Amino acid sequence: NYSLGSLFCSAGQWGVEVVLHRYFASSACRTYDPDEADFFFVPDYRACHYHLAPTYQQKGLTRIEGDDFHSALIRNHKDKYRDGAHADEIFLKLLDQLPYLQRRQGLDHIFVFSDQGFIVNFTHTFPSWREKISNSVFLTTEAFTPGCGPSCFSPWKDIVIPGHLDRDRVESIRAHSLPSGERSLLFNFHGRLPVNHDYYENVTVRRALLRFAQLPDVSVGGFIEEYFEVMGKSHFCVVPEGTSSWTNHLFESFFAGCIPLIVSDRFVLPFQDLIEWDKVSIRWPQDDVDKNPQALYLYLRDLVDRRRAEVEEMKRQVDEAACWFDFYRFDDRSCSPYRGVLHALEQRKRAFPRYLY
Repeated sequence: NYSLGSLFCSAGQWGVEVVLHRYFASSACRTYDPDEADFFFVPDYRACHYHLAPTYQQKGLTRIEGDDFHSALIRNHKDKYRDGAHADEIFLKLLDQLPYLQRRQGLDHIFVFSDQGFIVNFTHTFPSWREKISNSVFLTTEAFTPGCGPSCFSPWKDIVIPGHLDRDRVESIRAHSLPSGERSLLFNFHGRLPVNHDYYENVTVRRALLRFAQLPDVSVGGFIEEYFEVMGKSHFCVVPEGTSSWTNHLFESFFAGCIPLIVSDRFVLPFQDLIEWDKVSIRWPQDDVDKNPQALYLYLRDLVDRRRAEVEEMKRQVDEAACWFDFYRFDDRSCSPYRGVLHALEQRKRAFPRYLY
């Protein structure tokens, strides 16, 4: 039951739970002999199942007649989601089904924490993890989980992975990517803001971005239909902190050939020993966007107007690095998210302690 609904769950941010499971299940690295295995991957579509949980008379949901909760379009909806009130109990039942978990105190077991790490819909999905799987490897998009903090991530054993983007979304974004010489916008950001989403009311960096909305060479605002076109004709794509430090805006920018401008101070970037992040992105202190927005604008304007060769070279490297974030490059052994994960696991394996106790 922990990996039900692979077709539905393969879409969206939590799709990484499914694609990693599919990859390792069919990979040449797989063995059916537990004595040969370096690691045990635990499939669990946790974020997807919690997001499937309905609320009373949920807006936009085609409900079953006479039922104020469940969808008429999702077959057996009531059997496919998890109740956040029983999150710890549900996870403990999963652990009871892992026969080799205690052989090395969980050291060689891999768990995926997508979306916002341990937190789904602002609810902790496994509060007692420290007592049960503190030695295990966590593959997570979020190193600093809201409501859990830095203690939920250990750089010695855990691995930051890219967020998942659907294949059709990736292809559509790529189709609108223009050469540097044809890009007319300096930078853009479109998405959730304090003016269109209550959860972002106190996200000051996104509120500060609205100051740029009136500039003719900048595109900032809420969701728009021409979002892919806007990214494709922008030199820079702003990647701001949201309700947490990570955001899929980073990975979208690579497929748009748009240089990421990261304004999220705690965003821990994936595959740092494989990607030269200083050559494919710019980091700007997020508080400075609010304190001195003019400095940011003038810096980017100077890059495009006076140092165009640097911008074009950075864009070229952005295009080349996009392969590290494409979860549909299943067969590419040189550049893909899977190669990045395997590389990190190889490092963890070499660092395994011989004895735990």
